[in-house]
Amino acid sequence: MLIKLTEVCNNGAITMRQTYTLREVFVNPEHVVMVREESRMKKLNEQGMLPSELNKDHRFSKLIINRGHTGSEIVVVGAPDIIEAALNKTKQILKG
Repeated sequence: MLIKLTEVCNNGAITMRQTYTLREVFVNPEHVVMVREESRMKKLNEQGMLPSELNKDHRFSKLIINRGHTGSEIVVVGAPDIIEAALNKTKQILKG
């Protein structure tokens, strides 16, 4: 089962002025190997560098996703404990 998160995307990696947007991303919780706080994004948000629809108190998490021999990193909106709870919500055993 996939879970829906909100990813922070950097659109200006080549230019001096980086711009950020938000987009939905669906993640397989079984492939997430690490979740940690992304304090750099929190600072950018406090400085008004992220999309205006974000509250200045938002926290961010970096997810490391297993892709076989390599990993992929994404930054999502939400504190690590909130993201961890969302990832583990799908791992409930059904009784029947």
